[in-house]
Amino acid sequence: MSDLPNIKFQLHQACVADTDRRIATLHNILDGINTSRESETKSSAGDKYETGRAMLGREEAQANRQLLQVMEDRRTLAALKLQSSEGRVTQGSLVVTQHGSYYLSVGLGKVRLGEQVYFCISVQSPIGQAFLNRGIGETVSCNGITHTIEGIF
Repeated sequence: MSDLPNIKFQLHQACVADTDRRIATLHNILDGINTSRESETKSSAGDKYETGRAMLGREEAQANRQLLQVMEDRRTLAALKLQSSEGRVTQGSLVVTQHGSYYLSVGLGKVRLGEQVYFCISVQSPIGQAFLNRGIGETVSCNGITHTIEGIF
């Protein structure tokens, strides 16, 4: 357990790398949509042209929504403090329970570091909400599972 501050840093780096990868992917998708739109020519089959453009518009809107969410996740990560959280669970805390370890950052899900699995969760998630402002020794219940907080880093 003594290496948990380093593990917290590694989890943070994994979250940053994942959000950066998703941002790059979404930019590539948007570039592809723009390329498709520019290369599409209006033919005598006007309905086909209009349908294609409408589909591209929907795909672009969806990619833009996803990009906004991922950019918000990236801003959240940039604002997190990696120092210990003074005995109470806050955003940026690494919470250790008998059922697993949870990094309250962004909703990335399972992250494996070596042989150990950690859960990167959002404070907006039900379990994230349950952990907030709790201290060591306190219990929280989520989805029928009771977690006792054994450590906060």
